[in-house]
Amino acid sequence: MSIDVIFLGLDGVLFDTEALHLAACNAAFAEAELSLRWTLPALRAAAAAHGYANAIAAALASAPLARDKAGAAALHAEKHRQFQLAVAANPPKASPAALALIEDALAAGCKLAVLSDLPSPAAAALLEHCFGADVTSLFAVVAGGVSFDEQAGPGPFGHALHAMGIEAAAAIAIDAVAPALRAAEQSGLWTVSVAPYGADVLRPQQFITFDALRELRTSPFTANPQEADSLAA
Repeated sequence: MSIDVIFLGLDGVLFDTEALHLAACNAAFAEAELSLRWTLPALRAAAAAHGYANAIAAALASAPLARDKAGAAALHAEKHRQFQLAVAANPPKASPAALALIEDALAAGCKLAVLSDLPSPAAAALLEHCFGADVTSLFAVVAGGVSFDEQAGPGPFGHALHAMGIEAAAAIAIDAVAPALRAAEQSGLWTVSVAPYGADVLRPQQFITFDALRELRTSPFTANPQEADSLAA
């Protein structure tokens, strides 16, 4: 079966946003008058569980805001505001490897889509700075503010696939955050992690090419999770 659509994450896939997220989290801590300040390893550890957009949630368990729902919401909002300001002041360039993958995928007739847990304004700012007016012609689906938490029903990936009329078995999600990868797997998609954290995740040194994706699809050692049991048998 061909690859009909590739879902690309924004954080750590299309763009290197770690420095922006780190600065935004620390600015939000300062605004809330918390003494906490994160280093890059601390951000990555938080992102491993919550994703970059919502990494600051990891700080709430030990902060004075743990039981303060209004304060926690304000901390999240401030972090998002600081990130938006950082993107406007210093917009990151798209990864050359990701751009090469996009070019090869489109040449092969493959659709592209973006589902991100970044707030919609931030997701739009990143994409528009890089692709300008071509965003709508390059990507079949673009959605920001997506929740990758425990899903009931088809979930965000399932809804996007339904809108495009594509089966999950013909779709691949490439992301750097566990929540998005988990949601994609639950919807039956093939997944590739390019996460910078942990030693047990796939992180191709040169990202990944479209040809490599096709090889992964045909390799007997990379069966889709839904096919794993039958392959083992």
